[in-house]
Amino acid sequence: MGKTLDNFEKTIKELEDFNLPEYKELPDIALYMEQVVGYIKECLEQFSNKDDSIITPFMVNNYVKAKIINPPKDKKYNRDHIGYLIAISMLKSVVSMRDIAVFIDLDRKSDLYTDKQNLYSFFKSIENESLKNVIHKVKTRTEVFKKANNSKKNKKENFSEDLYEQANLAYIALRLYTESECNKLIADKIMSQLSNEMMPEKVLNENDIIKIDKRKTLLEAKKLADRNKKK
Repeated sequence: MGKTLDNFEKTIKELEDFNLPEYKELPDIALYMEQVVGYIKECLEQFSNKDDSIITPFMVNNYVKAKIINPPKDKKYNRDHIGYLIAISMLKSVVSMRDIAVFIDLDRKSDLYTDKQNLYSFFKSIENESLKNVIHKVKTRTEVFKKANNSKKNKKENFSEDLYEQANLAYIALRLYTESECNKLIADKIMSQLSNEMMPEKVLNENDIIKIDKRKTLLEAKKLADRNKKK
């Protein structure tokens, strides 16, 4: 096995061990901003990239400003805030802030939930189930090309094991991205309808929520444009 696949399997093993905390395990005392950010970063360490903080004080302030989450009391954030912020931090790369705001607004208004524990636990169960399903799918596909790898190595003198593994992992990633895009397409259609039904027109066209998404997009574009400068 080449170093590419060896490194990848170590990453998969780390993700297999990942588990969001139970609602009752979230801090039961209110925390200041830096404590909240530190706690969530620790919880979601496996999901953060080196070049992109999964959560920062600036982000949290923007979520409050856009009324996605309630303001802190005496500059302290409670268990409900932390549950929401964990969900936002994990969803923000695939879900618009406007749609996240709809989810949270529905939770506040819905009679189905008596407290935030139910909503957070629901999110946690979906996240854990989805992660396990994807990991199982990826491991199965990886085993298939590992067997083919061994066969090709025995037949070809100039066979590049690392290049073969890189290409196959890229194809697995492309398949996952495509499946994710199809899921996102349907989810966006659902949320577009709900947004139009739930949110006032002035909110739909506006302001702080949309600015957060635009700022994130511009930052990603700048990083991409600068990628050659680091080489």
